[in-house]
Amino acid sequence: MTGRERLLTALRGEVPDRVPAWAWGIHPWLGEVHATIQPVVDAWLTGGDLLIWWGGGTGRFGSAAEVPTEVESRPSRLPDYDERVTTWHTPAGDLTQITYVSPAGRPGYVHKYPLETPADVKRLLSVPYEPIEPDVTSFFERDRELGERGLMLANTGIDPMYALNHLTGSETFAFWSVDERALVDELIAIFLDRQLDYLRRLIALGVGPVFGYVGPELCIPPLQSPRDFERWVVEPDRQIADLIHDAGGLLLVHCHGALGPVLEGFVRMGADALHPIEPPPMGDLTMAEAKARVGDDLCIVGNIQHHEIETMEPRRFRELVAVAVREGMPGGGLILSPTATPFGWPTMTDRARENWIAMLEVTLEVGQY
Repeated sequence: MTGRERLLTALRGEVPDRVPAWAWGIHPWLGEVHATIQPVVDAWLTGGDLLIWWGGGTGRFGSAAEVPTEVESRPSRLPDYDERVTTWHTPAGDLTQITYVSPAGRPGYVHKYPLETPADVKRLLSVPYEPIEPDVTSFFERDRELGERGLMLANTGIDPMYALNHLTGSETFAFWSVDERALVDELIAIFLDRQLDYLRRLIALGVGPVFGYVGPELCIPPLQSPRDFERWVVEPDRQIADLIHDAGGLLLVHCHGALGPVLEGFVRMGADALHPIEPPPMGDLTMAEAKARVGDDLCIVGNIQHHEIETMEPRRFRELVAVAVREGMPGGGLILSPTATPFGWPTMTDRARENWIAMLEVTLEVGQY
């Protein structure tokens, strides 16, 4: 099988010639990376299966409407960080976000989110909705260049719940999930409508057949209850899955965290594949447990924890990968994948590099059907 055929077969829950091996973030257009990481990139580009995320841009508020924006940088109270203050001048008043930004390239932090009160929601909704006309030129250019080596994975835009959570932060979202439930319902419905509109345009332009999005992890325990995951993720996102399936496509959902309490919700949602299904101790599902519960209904994309790649003794790590492959491969519907990209640090240790390459080697050895 070609890489494209192998990935499509697995995503459909069927049996390919071997278990596909996919590392998020590694693609032919990556360019030069640090010398300590380059051997990993080279190995996976040569022997791995390429599933390449692509996004056309969905706007800050899910609308193509122009919003006058000002961005100011100023000193921060945190050492080695600056504050970036972004102000959107909406028709009903200003919305502001403050982010801590590291000039040294460390992770950023949001200090203040745009939506803090229902009054802020009125400002948000005063921005007129204008449909986004996606430019899909780069999708087809890269798809042609990729050819049979792999698959393009078209981003539908972030999950509607996450679109709201991205503007409130998890703390305000948690308070609103108790005090402003009708408001949360209303806003998720609005973002769902905008995402469906955008997705219809992608489909009409011929994008596909594989689509995906991120974000449900912000509505799983302990952040939110299984009941609210069902209400604010499963029920609205089923409409996204239905639209994709009606067009003959497939849906991959990316969701970190301990998925045990909500795992079957992804089946009810209509997802075809779920990544990364984290094992303990970061998550709560081994490959065998996930396979037993949803393996007949979902392609399992995972579940090699990034921490183990960084820290585990290589001989033990090879055994861990072999077990995961053997437990996940019966009946098909498995793509062996780590829970993160190899680019978490600007350089890579010798152990991590050895384990990244070993993960691919073991999958190719053990995963033959």
